[in-house]
Amino acid sequence: MPRTHRRQGLDRLRRQRLTASLGEKISALGGVVVIAVGLALAAIVEQGATPPAARHPVAERRPVHATHTRSRRPVPSHASPSRAPMSPAAQLSQKVEKVVLAERSPVARRDYGVGTLSAPIVRLSRMDHRRTWAFGTETIPPPRGMTAMPESSLYLAQLTGTGWQVGLAGTPQFTTLLGKAPASVVPDAERPVLAKFSDAPDTPVDTGLMLPWGIGQSWSLLATDKGVAGFDGGDGRVLAAGDGRIYRLCSSAPGHGLVLLIHPNGLATEYYQMTDVTAVRDGSLVKRGDYLGRTGTEQPCGGGAAPQRMVGFAVGDANGPTRLDRLQIGGWTLRETAAATFAERAGVRVDAGNPVLNFGVMPTPPASGSPSPSGTPKSGPPSTRVPDLLLPGGSPDARV
Repeated sequence: MPRTHRRQGLDRLRRQRLTASLGEKISALGGVVVIAVGLALAAIVEQGATPPAARHPVAERRPVHATHTRSRRPVPSHASPSRAPMSPAAQLSQKVEKVVLAERSPVARRDYGVGTLSAPIVRLSRMDHRRTWAFGTETIPPPRGMTAMPESSLYLAQLTGTGWQVGLAGTPQFTTLLGKAPASVVPDAERPVLAKFSDAPDTPVDTGLMLPWGIGQSWSLLATDKGVAGFDGGDGRVLAAGDGRIYRLCSSAPGHGLVLLIHPNGLATEYYQMTDVTAVRDGSLVKRGDYLGRTGTEQPCGGGAAPQRMVGFAVGDANGPTRLDRLQIGGWTLRETAAATFAERAGVRVDAGNPVLNFGVMPTPPASGSPSPSGTPKSGPPSTRVPDLLLPGGSPDARV
């Protein structure tokens, strides 16, 4: 057989095999298509027979991201933010307030005639370089509109492993701390007078003090709250009634504050409602007649502005002012009854609103016709005016 015919035969055979193979593939593919079409028809029928599930209107509009998960917003913590540790001075102030309210609030409520007290005013005067010892003053403010002498005193404190240990003047704790306090907090020169002050000695009838203004001047005696004598007049300069150590309370602002003067025998005098208060450093020694301030209406320890200009003057100890009744001061015997406050000298009675002459420090003559134990004054004229007299050597002390 010629080669040409042989090749043609082979090509024909290949075409037949290829056609047969292609037919088989097409047949198989057709079966798959038929199966797929059948499944699709079955799904359509089932969808028509089953009611569609309800969809949430918001969820239907929300896009769904299969490959993205939305991060949640962090929930804010309600735990209190971390605070910087309190300084020793701030811790001390809180502890003093707590001790003052625990130990002094019953007396303050009684004297002020109230049930609720304002937070004490704590003033830090000195602290050692290690910040473990402190000395200062405390005051419970009187209510607004009251001219009472504020309940106030001194404190000593030591920082220990359990916190600040505080002792108020007039307590055994104060005496104990006074014996251990370093000289940088309580100088040796102050220690004896503070010890006597804290021992709260009985107030002597003859105080050995003068009235708190220039000798030979007459100032008006003014009506105030119990335990306080109000005075105003002359040049308005308030002077120290005797030698003593000076401490300012309530305010650290220049020219303001309640002045506490502790005398060598432990007795104390207080001067309130003054302006232009002396800038002498706390603990300094002042002499009788030294300038302390001027009469005014300011009450920096609370109570608001006073209704009239004066200096509020009180005598007492670490436990506070004592009753003025029968105290001898400035040549007069002060009287304090339920009805009135007045001064007596050798049968002369001076009621509130009239002038009182400052005789300085001198024996007080007994009042004629001593009053009855009930405190009711002797009957007589309502008041006797005492003329202004200048005693020999009694010119007002002009030192500032």
